[in-house]
Amino acid sequence: MDEAGAAMQARKFCDATALFEQAFTPDSAQASIFDLFAAALSSAQCPAKQPLAWRWLGQLSRRRPLPMQAGDLDNIVSDAGLASLRANETAWARWLAAMRGAIAEQAVAEQARRARWLTETQARALAFPSKADRQQGRVAPAPAGFALYFSQVPGDTVRVPYLVRVPAGYDPARPAPVVVYLHGGVVSTPQFGHANPEVATQEPVFAAAPANALVVYPFGRKSFGWVEQPAAFAQVLRIVTDVRARYRTDPARTTLVGLSNGGSAALWFAAQPAAPFSRFVALSPAPNLLLAQSTYGPLGKTKPVLMVSAQDDDIYAYEAVRAAYDAHRPGRSNWVFQTVPKGGHGFIYGPEGQALLRQALQSDAAKPGKRNYPAVGTARSPRAAR
Repeated sequence: MDEAGAAMQARKFCDATALFEQAFTPDSAQASIFDLFAAALSSAQCPAKQPLAWRWLGQLSRRRPLPMQAGDLDNIVSDAGLASLRANETAWARWLAAMRGAIAEQAVAEQARRARWLTETQARALAFPSKADRQQGRVAPAPAGFALYFSQVPGDTVRVPYLVRVPAGYDPARPAPVVVYLHGGVVSTPQFGHANPEVATQEPVFAAAPANALVVYPFGRKSFGWVEQPAAFAQVLRIVTDVRARYRTDPARTTLVGLSNGGSAALWFAAQPAAPFSRFVALSPAPNLLLAQSTYGPLGKTKPVLMVSAQDDDIYAYEAVRAAYDAHRPGRSNWVFQTVPKGGHGFIYGPEGQALLRQALQSDAAKPGKRNYPAVGTARSPRAAR
């Protein structure tokens, strides 16, 4: 495949086509849609091999799932490299109709899938308990799985969606540990992602959290997220309060963890005296504390705070994060910084990410006043990471 790409760059399309044939042997059905299109583009520009272009484009139209939208197809249709195929108007129209049909078919299926997701997750949501139930500390049984809630922002029209993953075997008579996860990408996310099951359910935190833990997943967006918007920070606290009213939770085992924008928010919460969390995990956080005029307050003085960054982070430079930690670390014995040698800004999405996160979230990994965090995968101690 690398050689085929290089041949295309050199505009040696017949050579590239031969290489694609070799790469696809014995089963071109294993090729990605991008590889199939590249191969078709190459063979379309090699006159003796144009039948292969039709064959590979035909495979593309039959591929399911087809991760493509109408705009992607428009880009393909206008590609100058396919001019020789467009000359065959009948075959081109047939292929184009098949592609548009596949995309439309998938769009309908996706709408139905998202509708089922919203229906099923809202059906698992518990009614807010009555005042009498709250006073008596009574909570209802809850089915296992994802439950979707909406938290109304006071004095606003915004309703912040959040998921609660209820573990199998949840017992409303026994306090469960809680993991609250603040996702990254807030500054580039235009809308809350609660309607798409893949946005949240594929997050490593759901597999990495303790098996008996409730996992709370608030959704953020560019116009309401945990960067420089105090209202969004306040809403996270309201969500935690609502979860504690609906479910039997253990305040002494309530961890706040976040990645990137969410990791920066986790550090900010750790600096607040009244934050209702027992420990904090900040993954790939920014080197500066969020919100103007913020101070580090009690961060790392009593409650454990674990910060993890990769040395090859291309968003928040490791050197800057480490320098900020070194500058503010004195007097904060429960603030620990660990290093992942490589993996980039989103290292938890790498091959070892789930294991790294699981180790960081071990419920007994740290106690106030103790520095007994586990080693995080291939992470090294702060001193060794310098």
